[in-house]
Amino acid sequence: MWSAELAASGVGAAVDPGEMNTRMHADAVPDADPAGLAAPEDVARALVRALAEDRLASGARVTLASLEGAS
Repeated sequence: MWSAELAASGVGAAVDPGEMNTRMHADAVPDADPAGLAAPEDVARALVRALAEDRLASGARVTLASLEGAS
């Protein structure tokens, strides 16, 4: 929905990077195992690579696993 709303602004994709090992996530889900969550820096690197290679579909939910799997 957000991608459709932003279409006229020139923004080509809205990205949801999935759950990550952040303080905000720990505060929201205190029982979550941080070992099972992606590191934000890993997600950022993979996202930059995907952007540089023009591999993101508008409106797609993006997780680290999906970015690494598409490499």
